[in-house]
Amino acid sequence: MKQAIVVMALLMSSPALACSFARTLEDFEIEVSESIEPKSTKFEVTEIVRGQNDGDPYSCSDAGVIILKAIEMPPDTGFIFKLVKGEFEDMLFEEEPVVPSGFVNPNEFVFIWLDGSSYEQEAFDIEVQITPVSRSGTRGEPTYLNISHPGRERPWWRFW
Repeated sequence: MKQAIVVMALLMSSPALACSFARTLEDFEIEVSESIEPKSTKFEVTEIVRGQNDGDPYSCSDAGVIILKAIEMPPDTGFIFKLVKGEFEDMLFEEEPVVPSGFVNPNEFVFIWLDGSSYEQEAFDIEVQITPVSRSGTRGEPTYLNISHPGRERPWWRFW
C-alpha cells in the first residue's frame, strides 16, 4: 500500500517538475510628470538559441531565446518592441513598455518563446520596431532591428 501511494505521488507531481523561467522583463512604470523626450537607442542581437529535444519532457529545451542588447541604455527609459515585418510562430513581444528585470544584464532584453522540441527548426526573418518611452509616457523616435535565423535541418544521420 505504501509503495502504491509513493508511485501515485510521483506520477501526480510530475507537472510540478515542469520547466519554468525567471521573469526576464518587467513592466516600465509610467509616472505623470513633465514631458521628457526619450533618447532613441540602437540595439543589436546578442544571441539566438533555438529549441531542441533533449529527451527530458520536463526540461526547458523546447524554448527559444532571443537576446537583444541596448548599445547605450538611457536611464529612466522603457521600450516597446513590435513586430512590423515578417512572421513569427508565437507572440514574442508585449504591447506595453518593458525594461530588463533584475535577473538579466541591465541592458539586455531577453525574449522567450516555445520553439518546439524538435531537431528541425524553421527559418525566420523579422523586423522589429523598438520605441523608447520616457517616465512621463512620451514616445521617442523608434529604431528598427532585423532579426533572422537560418533554421535547422534534420541531421543527415537522424532517421526517426
